[in-house]
Amino acid sequence: MDERKGECGGNRDRCALGAGCPKYGTLGRPDRRGVRRVRGCGDPAARGRRNRSKGDDKARRARKALGLAGVNSRHEEHWGGALRIEVKAGAQVSPIATRFDAARRQSEAQRAHGDIRPFAMVAMPDDTRDGIVLLSLADFAALVAVALDNTT
Repeated sequence: MDERKGECGGNRDRCALGAGCPKYGTLGRPDRRGVRRVRGCGDPAARGRRNRSKGDDKARRARKALGLAGVNSRHEEHWGGALRIEVKAGAQVSPIATRFDAARRQSEAQRAHGDIRPFAMVAMPDDTRDGIVLLSLADFAALVAVALDNTT
């Protein structure tokens, strides 16, 4: 990289920043075509790479927290373990996280002193007979560890 700062090389016609494009700043590493972009570039290719990278990072964290063995892959289908896991990240899970946090706050407000049980939320959507259980990743990992200890 010969120059550190410069104009973003992203696709300016399709940039999501609109009037803020082209950006000027510190250039990142070149992509396969040799295009160097500024951090936060609104080019669809740059957004896609950031989204994929964020999802892969969250999946790696989840896999490590759960202690899952198997293939070290971005594809959750190849992971080992007793459960099939699908990790979702980003804006699509924000409504779920909002509801979970609100339910946890409500539960914490009514929790008795000395109650150390982990919190779980059960969602019961309309037109279904089955529910969805939501736990924090740390609580789920602890629950799985206890379950595995009891089976051996």
